[in-house]
Amino acid sequence: MNGSQDHSTRTEHTLDAASLRFRVNLLGCAALAGYAALTLLSYVQAPALWRAENATQMLAFFDDLAQRLPILGLYQSFPSNMAVIWSYWGPLALATLASLLLVLVLSRRSTAPDENLVRLIFNWSLGFAATCALAFPVFTQDMWLSAVWGRMTSAGVNPYYNIFTPDTIQGLPLDHFPMVMSYGPLWAVLSAVVTLLAGDSTLAIGVLFKVLLAIAWLASLWLVERITRGLDARERSLSVGMFGWTPAGVSQSLAEGHNDIALVALLLLWLHLMLRGNWVAPLALAASALCKYVSAPLMLVDAIYAVRRRNVSIPQFLARYALPGFLVFGTLSLFYRSTAFFDGLKVVSEWQFLRPSEAFMAIEHLTGLPMLVPRKAAMAFFVLLAIYWLAVCYWSPTNRVIQKTAIAVMVAVLFAGVSHVWPWYVIWALALAVLVPRWWLSRFVFGLSLLMPFALAAWWIEPVPNHMEHAALILYAGACLWTFATRERHS
Repeated sequence: MNGSQDHSTRTEHTLDAASLRFRVNLLGCAALAGYAALTLLSYVQAPALWRAENATQMLAFFDDLAQRLPILGLYQSFPSNMAVIWSYWGPLALATLASLLLVLVLSRRSTAPDENLVRLIFNWSLGFAATCALAFPVFTQDMWLSAVWGRMTSAGVNPYYNIFTPDTIQGLPLDHFPMVMSYGPLWAVLSAVVTLLAGDSTLAIGVLFKVLLAIAWLASLWLVERITRGLDARERSLSVGMFGWTPAGVSQSLAEGHNDIALVALLLLWLHLMLRGNWVAPLALAASALCKYVSAPLMLVDAIYAVRRRNVSIPQFLARYALPGFLVFGTLSLFYRSTAFFDGLKVVSEWQFLRPSEAFMAIEHLTGLPMLVPRKAAMAFFVLLAIYWLAVCYWSPTNRVIQKTAIAVMVAVLFAGVSHVWPWYVIWALALAVLVPRWWLSRFVFGLSLLMPFALAAWWIEPVPNHMEHAALILYAGACLWTFATRERHS
């Protein structure tokens, strides 16, 4: 009798595993279809969208391509920006829904993920990355900004003190107001290497930048899988799925070509090395901050780890940061001449949008109630949350507490430390949040990540007055709703 029951139990478990794999594969097919559609459409969406901006460089680039590939001339069939947005939202919604449903399926207590499922989710992520890497950037020209600053650097022109000229952007699909470089100096060096290798070929420049970003994204995915080893299969599958399937991570990094994934890869490398006691961990964090400065506050977490977990002496503490210090000052010395070095950063810091405080501005517009205090309180909340977790980390620096502290610090930087939140910025926090996928703050970040790519439309259409503030309200209200709806219920 017992043998019969055991056989029945094993059969049910096998069926459950097979059913779960079938559902994951079905969702993977749906997500891949969405990403494939976005990639194919990108080559007609980009010129159609930038046509409204009289983007002469972009249109000249695509008109030249259309002579060899006439199908690209279809971009002229889009009657308006709204038509482009709808053609973008449809496939994006499919990929987003697949990501959302994957997390809900994996979160159910009736499911029993195993390591084979983790590998399946990982492999699907590789497919999404390969598909998105083939796309042309639609909504931004940031990748081409990196190219022109790389050209300047490789030619011996300091991009932090000189604006680019029409000669510098020759052949690039770049229609951007001239400005000095706002990214970190390590990214300037990497961009210079890309442009040196590519020469005058715009195609080679685009391909090499995509390769560089793809390497960073694949490294990030691998590090997420490595860092979560030792956890139960359910949590590991959630971590890999939340990072590898979500459009805010894969599409914004690889399709739109944003270099935030470079700082993320180095950030995850720092965490991976630090939790394993490797003394070169701060070097990876310094490199991350040199790509984009926002990861610098995590040095506080690293210092707490060194003092409280490693019990280092003062000489050992100084030695720990000697090599990162040399990297920082050595890289800065290539470009820094005066405080004007930060002028590009000051320019972009003047923009204010899509922060939690802007969501309260929308409420003020809708109701007429003064929202100054709630706006300030929203920003203070995330700062105080980071301070609280830094204190907790100091008194109890376990691996899980360190991870939560890193998440809280990056969330504070994202929502209170920078003046605006571009949709691709969310990956700063998402890459860390997926490591503790069931924590309330991680679920909040993931909920926001699901909605953020849709907000790109806010720069191209103005359906209502104060539409940016209304977009912020929808984003953060949706994130709060997701956080509440996915809370663990205890019977």
